[in-house]
Amino acid sequence: MKPARDATAGGKTVKAKIHAKARRDAAINPRFAGFGGQLIQTHRALRRLSFPRSRWIDVLLVPALIFFCTLLAWPWIADLWSGIIRFWASGLGDGLMLKADKTSFPGIQSVPYAYVQAALPTPLQWWTGMLASIALLLATALLPARMLPISYTLRVVAMIQLASQFYFYFWAAEFPYQSASSISALTQASMVLLLLTPWIYGLLYNIFDFGIPRKILLSLMAVVYLIVLTPFQYTFAAWVMLQYSLLWHPLIYLLGSSLLQFGALVGFYSWAMSWERRE
Repeated sequence: MKPARDATAGGKTVKAKIHAKARRDAAINPRFAGFGGQLIQTHRALRRLSFPRSRWIDVLLVPALIFFCTLLAWPWIADLWSGIIRFWASGLGDGLMLKADKTSFPGIQSVPYAYVQAALPTPLQWWTGMLASIALLLATALLPARMLPISYTLRVVAMIQLASQFYFYFWAAEFPYQSASSISALTQASMVLLLLTPWIYGLLYNIFDFGIPRKILLSLMAVVYLIVLTPFQYTFAAWVMLQYSLLWHPLIYLLGSSLLQFGALVGFYSWAMSWERRE
């Protein structure tokens, strides 16, 4: 029995030494000592970010480089947008055409967009939209519990469209927006977002130590994505309003415009944050 007592005593001695060391480590600031004397590690959310002065190159120069390259490439981007819009306008009917509006942004003279003059809804279009909205809202109750996020998303879509149906039933003639001016404004907003994207990532992503090549890659992927998405997105939105009236204008403006683009930027950012850091 004596060796067992010695082993027990030895174990207690080791634990006492560990606790004593922890107390010495926490002696600088007693708030970091736990109930048993062990050192409480600082949570990662409270740690200070290592930010050497050289990282200002990542935060300022990398976004500036991509910004000015995008600005210099705008004539080619505008030609690409014009070509895409012209191609779809030729196949989607006479009511959709290519136009360009002037902009006050320095270095950019005009922004091409899909021009349409959508009409107010007819009684048939109004009833079709109402039945479709009600059907979508009721259909969410049939989805399984594991698809709850999709159910909530569809309910938001249905509720916004039902609000639009209510408005156009009583005050259709007082609707203050036009399809052409809205598509032009949204396209110009996409142009501004395209140029601001490198700066957004510069402040939110380039502060971390992922290396300059990955930071450049993230901004380039997002910029190229917006360049390709914008003409397709708003040409389709213009066609929807042309075919199915201004009844769908609020839904397109609230959920089918900049929200989709910002969602893509957040998706790229989340993916890039999963990359392995150098630090």
